[in-house]
Amino acid sequence: MTTLHSLLANSVVSAAALAGTLAAIAVVRIRPDRDGLSSRLVFALTLVSLVLAMRLLAWNVHHGIFETLTRLFAAWIPLAALLVLEGLQRRHAPALMKQASLIGGVLFSVLAFVSGNLGLPLYALLAFQLGSFAAIYVLAITGSDDGLTEQEKRVIARIRFALPVLAVFLASDYGVFEQVVPVRASGVAILFFCWMAISSTNGTTGRRDAAFAFVITALLGAIIGLSATAMAQMDWAFAVQLSAMTLCTGILALVLNETVNAFAVTRRNDIMLALTTADTSSVRAFITSVAAASPLDGSTILDESELAQFDVPTLRAAFARQPVLRPRDIAMLPEDARQQFDSLLITHDATHLLMLAAHPLLVMATTLPSVGRSSAIETELALVQRMASLISRREDSDGTA
Repeated sequence: MTTLHSLLANSVVSAAALAGTLAAIAVVRIRPDRDGLSSRLVFALTLVSLVLAMRLLAWNVHHGIFETLTRLFAAWIPLAALLVLEGLQRRHAPALMKQASLIGGVLFSVLAFVSGNLGLPLYALLAFQLGSFAAIYVLAITGSDDGLTEQEKRVIARIRFALPVLAVFLASDYGVFEQVVPVRASGVAILFFCWMAISSTNGTTGRRDAAFAFVITALLGAIIGLSATAMAQMDWAFAVQLSAMTLCTGILALVLNETVNAFAVTRRNDIMLALTTADTSSVRAFITSVAAASPLDGSTILDESELAQFDVPTLRAAFARQPVLRPRDIAMLPEDARQQFDSLLITHDATHLLMLAAHPLLVMATTLPSVGRSSAIETELALVQRMASLISRREDSDGTA
């Protein structure tokens, strides 16, 4: 292991963590319903990003001010983490914990400016951070979940899962395990935490999914690190450093994927968003408004006069069993019904037929090619049909149909 190897490995891990942290901040900030918890999370992530940025500058620019700023910002991370947990639990943390975090932040901010060999204050900062994270973890475990929503409980469960990982990797930043872990590995835990935070925001990843993905990514990183080490005939430290860099790259890819998905959601025009603003005054107004703001635009609406050439009672009976029909569903229908639905599909070049109202029969023929459509489209079409049916029944009961 050389000094250059260590510098490169530490820089790559921290740079990846910085990119992941900035991506997580962007995801939280684009949320239209930002609240106090979002502000606390952005504050905590901003502190982490400042620590990572100052540390990178300290290693590569070799100016003492950046090392000082690194310790200064690191001193306030325990208080920021406590504020985030407090916001999640919607309860005030014990006053003693908040006072200890505040006093520790002030004390170690002052110590950050003490020049010379700071071996003792540096390990004192590590003890302060580890002690604070341990206390926060105990608070996360023992805190009551009464009154919290299921979503809030899931987020706190992810925090409980991620905090021990963060604490273990944090110790490596201070050289505690330098002979075994010759890399500043807190960046790995920070990336993992960011991924857990924004995948929770997007509602895409559960604890088991995250644990599985983390283990697979770590295993692949280890395989690549060991293979490259054997090929280059390097030592164990080189293998650990290369594995850490590979693992960070893998987790960063997951974070960036979640970020891209989060931004894509804000500009999508899918059916679910169209349903939230749909006009429900009548069936026709409803389906017109939904189609205008979704991929259903261009669909054909057919009433009984336009279905005169078909056996309407047969169509209605088939729709009563399955109100959304696809070609593969039609193949299961009796012969007389199948021929009529085949004709409808061919005539309108449609992939789906939806019964919007039963009396009088109102049908929508729409074309959604299998290539390029959302995997959730079948559920969304079923929801459109269900809402149209309910509006139709309301019109029947009001006598406005």
